[in-house]
Amino acid sequence: MNSKEAKEPFTEEFIKAIDDFLVNANKLAILGIGNEDNGDDAVGLYILKILQEENLPEWVTNFYCEKVPEHFLGKIRKFGPNRIILLDAADMKEIPGAIGIFPKEAVSSGFHLSTHSLSLTMLEEFLKPEIPDLVTLYVGIQPKQLFFQIPLSRECKEAGDEFAELLVERINLTNTKKSDTTV
Repeated sequence: MNSKEAKEPFTEEFIKAIDDFLVNANKLAILGIGNEDNGDDAVGLYILKILQEENLPEWVTNFYCEKVPEHFLGKIRKFGPNRIILLDAADMKEIPGAIGIFPKEAVSSGFHLSTHSLSLTMLEEFLKPEIPDLVTLYVGIQPKQLFFQIPLSRECKEAGDEFAELLVERINLTNTKKSDTTV
């Protein structure tokens, strides 16, 4: 599901996918994945840095995983999320900065979401026995440049800013709805 191309706002379908994913979130883990030394491969980490500056609800925890999300399995398992968002660069053959949400099935069927060695779907497989209601959302951003020692492109920076803003808004809205139902 592709949401953003050029300067178009997020589609209603994209926002609904985020909201549907968050609706039953008891604990949300957000994983920033990427390599800061390789240009746009750092876009997931860039988004996570923005999220870390936000005052997110206590049921949300960020994990700055870099190139090795598998090293965080123990911490993620201890946190016990029933929802995980993975943020990473993804070659979707789109314009730089395009954002897509991918179901596990698309990622596990050979779609190359990440530049990282361990299949991202393996994270879910490792955690599922202990967290049976776990649902994972894969968010990919089309990189422009993946060269060593270059900064994040303008397109990926803008996409990261926009997605972080949207995600914070949707998490806070979900939190408000949770508060309203517990009163």
